[in-house]
Parts: sequence; structure tokens; C-alpha cells
Amino acid sequence: MSKLILYGDQLSQPTRAILFILLNNKIPHEFKTISIAKGEQNTEEFAKINPWKKVPVIQDGDLTLIESHTILRYIAQKYKLDQLYSNTDLIERCKVDMYLDWHHIGLRKPASTVFYFTFVAPLFGIPVNQELLASESKNLQTSLSKFESIWLGDKKFIVGDKATLADFASFTEISNLRLISNDYFDLSKYPKIDKWIKQFETMDGYQESHNIFNIVLAKKQ
Repeated sequence: MSKLILYGDQLSQPTRAILFILLNNKIPHEFKTISIAKGEQNTEEFAKINPWKKVPVIQDGDLTLIESHTILRYIAQKYKLDQLYSNTDLIERCKVDMYLDWHHIGLRKPASTVFYFTFVAPLFGIPVNQELLASESKNLQTSLSKFESIWLGDKKFIVGDKATLADFASFTEISNLRLISNDYFDLSKYPKIDKWIKQFETMDGYQESHNIFNIVLAKKQ
């Protein structure tokens, strides 16, 4: 049986979510780095794998999948990771899907926009759209407040007492914000999120899936 291949960049939040789950569940795989900073996603060679020139991508035998949440669901169902995405509890699975459907617009859009303009753009000398940054900064604060009060509430994780696909997807997105200025993301304002984040940092697979991220974070601190 051929080994599952994950193409991605460890500085990509969706890539880290998938890699974290693969490592946490000891699923045999090969990780092939596609450096976004070097523009490797734009090469003709990679375009043959994903014509949209985005990461992450997985190949499993003859199957190629794009879109991180599709990949997460595929891995969970193929390897019967019921704790992440139940195959038997319809209500629990729908709650996970409900969060994942909200995630891209509800959290990732403002989070990735603020991250891009406050971290990526200055590194590469890219002009900052101050109006868009201000707008998405407000949206991000609203999203984080809703994440803490509604999605987490008084629960240990989004759906209940165990981490699901919803948590892994949101963890890499929110923890990524620690790279930016406290003017845009001050974790001390979100004690429930802070406590929730710390749970992942002791899990199997965290260090290996976040080693490059943690090096960058250490330099920022």
C-alpha cells in the first residue's frame, strides 16, 4: 500500500492542522515541503498536482485531494478516527461540520487577513491596505469573542470533552496569531482560548508539526 503524501508548508495553518493529526494518530505518511515564501506552489510541477496552486494537498494512491477540511474529513473517516469525526454519532458529527462550515468566513478570513498585513506584508515590503486591516481587525476581535463565548463556552473543547477536527482546524489558526503584535491579538483578553490552546501543546505530534512555527515564534518573543 502506498504511503499518504502531504504537500504543504509548516507555516501554513491548514497544513499544520493536517500534519498535527497525522502525527498525533501515528498515521504513516510522507511530508513534502512546498515553500510558499519561495513560491514553490506556483511551479509548473506543483500545478500538475494542484492546478489552483495552493497548499495543503494530499495524495493517497491515485486520489488527490485539496481543501483542508475535505482532507481532514477524509483522514478521519479512512483511519476511523471516531474521536475526531464520529462515524456513529450523527449529532456530534453535525456539530463538527457546523463549526468547520463557519470557520473559513467566521475566523480564518479576518485572522489570515490581519496576519497577512501585520506579519507577511512587512517582511516582503508589500503595501498595507490600512482600511481593510482596520475593518478585519474589528471582525477578528468579534470572531474571537464569539469563539470563546459560543463555540467554547464552558466546554473543554468545541464539541465537548474531546478534541475534534473542529478544534485542530481552529487551534492552528488562532495560535498562529501569537506571531503578530499585541495591538491586534492579546491572548490575555481571552482566558478560555488561552487555556484551550495549552491543551494542544502537550499532545503527541505538536512539537514535530510546529517545530518551524515555534522557531519563528521564539524569535518574535
